Amino acid sequence: MLRTVLLPALAVAGVIVSVAMVVIGYPEANAVQSVLLELSSLPLSFAVAVGILILGRKVERPLGRRTQVVLFIGLGLIALGLLVMMWAYLPGPRELVHLGQLLVWLGLFANLLVTIRRLPRRRFSHYHVVEREEDDEGVEDPADSGQTPSL
Repeated sequence: MLRTVLLPALAVAGVIVSVAMVVIGYPEANAVQSVLLELSSLPLSFAVAVGILILGRKVERPLGRRTQVVLFIGLGLIALGLLVMMWAYLPGPRELVHLGQLLVWLGLFANLLVTIRRLPRRRFSHYHVVEREEDDEGVEDPADSGQTPSL
């Protein structure tokens, strides 16, 4: 019960925090507002990661070798992106923050693709209409009794 409520609540909270950071940081009148605006993507990427976790709970297929490689590459991109963002704010140039965010989003995208691929497949039923032939004109269709349905 707690997991069914906690994970979606964390995802919604991430979106709300991200929107609040954009609204507060939008004027960019001081350095704090600039930082809030630059980092407003982080809570949103956290919300996407929680969404991937929610989807991952429904996975039925086992991990294959290629799937593991893509997952580790995605996690590596996320870790590298976070490190680049930390380095950009500590000693490095601030312009690298956007590269770090791009790496985080690419890692999340790779993990999302793997998770979607491992979800159970839906069964589809295909229906088609059989057209009447010309010599079947006198035969009454059993599905069409000539009555209109009443509502």
